[in-house]
Amino acid sequence: MRVLVLGATGQVGYHLRLLLPSAIFWDRARIDLAHADPLEQAVLALRPSAILNAAAYTAVDRAETEAALAWRVNAEAPAALARAARQLDVPLVHLSTDYVFDGAAASAYRETDAVAPINVYGRTKLAGELAVASLCQRYWMLRTSWVFSEHGANFVKTMLRLARERDTLTVVDDQHGCPTYAGDLAAIMIALVNKPGIALPYGLYHVAGGVPTTWRRFAERIVVRAQAAGLLKQVPRVLPISTHDYPTPARRPMNSILAAAPALQQATGVNPDWQAGLDRMLSRLPVPQV
Repeated sequence: MRVLVLGATGQVGYHLRLLLPSAIFWDRARIDLAHADPLEQAVLALRPSAILNAAAYTAVDRAETEAALAWRVNAEAPAALARAARQLDVPLVHLSTDYVFDGAAASAYRETDAVAPINVYGRTKLAGELAVASLCQRYWMLRTSWVFSEHGANFVKTMLRLARERDTLTVVDDQHGCPTYAGDLAAIMIALVNKPGIALPYGLYHVAGGVPTTWRRFAERIVVRAQAAGLLKQVPRVLPISTHDYPTPARRPMNSILAAAPALQQATGVNPDWQAGLDRMLSRLPVPQV
């Protein structure tokens, strides 16, 4: 099977390399996702048997001033991949985000809930969703949230760095969501295209990491488990603040909780759990030298 992976150097791409080393991996050095026509032609020339798109413009705040670039990568590139997938008649697995929602719901979001992004990043990702859904038939779209990994920049690594520098951390406590370990996402993506006889209809599915939490409670878990893993000498206090007290260029949804799709878990055999994923991540980080 000839699987093409885009986003080879990202968090999910890193785990795809570990789990499926036989795949063909394209990063920005190989193909520029900001140019849709060359991307489509390159995929058609390669003729893969499946396409895994783990690439995206993910700088949420910077997207407010780089909207055109975010649009090309998050909307036009997926459209090019969808056109290529349709012409080749191969499956496309595409990652999307909780940021397609406005965060005003009182409960976890399901795939059928109305979308209403409140920032540029969310709008570009929604456009990518619509492009994939309208341009090809054989797709699995995976919406996910709060992704973390031992590879790349993410919230967990930021908290570890700050915990080594400070006795007290202040973290937003009124935004709710489900962290998701990138290794679980990668395993699901691979199972979709590599598992013999997988019985899962094409379409949109939510992938969430387990029990909902807030950024502050997530940070508390991080520092406690990091000390247990020998990564921190002491556990700093983690104090709650509100979103109002931590202004950012891009608005964030207050509720990013995604209701995980049971059919996806049953079909792939992967049941994401952010607490277990966090422990796996921490066990793979180097212990600081004294």
